[in-house]
Amino acid sequence: MKKIVQPFLLITTLLFAIGCSAPKKEVPQKKVEEVEPAPRVPIASVNSSVPKYKVSFSSLELGMPISELDQRVFKHYGEFYTKDFSVYSLDQMDYLAESHYINNIDLFFIDSLLVQIQAYLTVDKSNELINQFGRAKLVINDYHNKTLLETEKAITKTSNGYSINKNLDHYKLKWVRIGADIEYEVNKKLNTDSTSANLARFSSMGNPNGSKYKLTFQTSDFQYQMALIEWESTR
Repeated sequence: MKKIVQPFLLITTLLFAIGCSAPKKEVPQKKVEEVEPAPRVPIASVNSSVPKYKVSFSSLELGMPISELDQRVFKHYGEFYTKDFSVYSLDQMDYLAESHYINNIDLFFIDSLLVQIQAYLTVDKSNELINQFGRAKLVINDYHNKTLLETEKAITKTSNGYSINKNLDHYKLKWVRIGADIEYEVNKKLNTDSTSANLARFSSMGNPNGSKYKLTFQTSDFQYQMALIEWESTR
């Protein structure tokens, strides 16, 4: 009996030793670093503010003093001949209410008074101006257009008023008013006026070919005043 118990005790002791052995150490897992998502950036970002104030082309008047000119809208382009002759130009198109058809505006002051307004248009306004100001003097110095008028009319009357011949591509319309002269110059030809450095001045999304549509308002004595300024500058 004693011989049987001893092996049994030995087996029990071994099982107890195995069960009480030290636990296995856990293998430390690698810590995964969390990456913060990159901030979302818009595809197109414009860091400019559209001005809340606007200026209307129709609000400009010949004879207005330079002190009434909005300096936020027009920048001083320079002084020429003498300090009495000063030029201002539109600073940004965002300032102009009529920017959908006007590309740029230049203002000429003599003795601090506005004597000439020049606006460069992106579309042809010949018909609108004829119907607004009435009968105009048509000036043509181009051989092609002179030949064209030998067989075609310059102006025709339609149900919507008067319309200028669309085949004319280089001409001037002139109106004489009390105290003011008005001139509208059209040049649709690809010549030195539209393909040189002036192309950037006349061209736009609405006028990709750089056709010249220049509308000028000036005082009746503008030419005399300019001649006087030029004469004084040479003395």
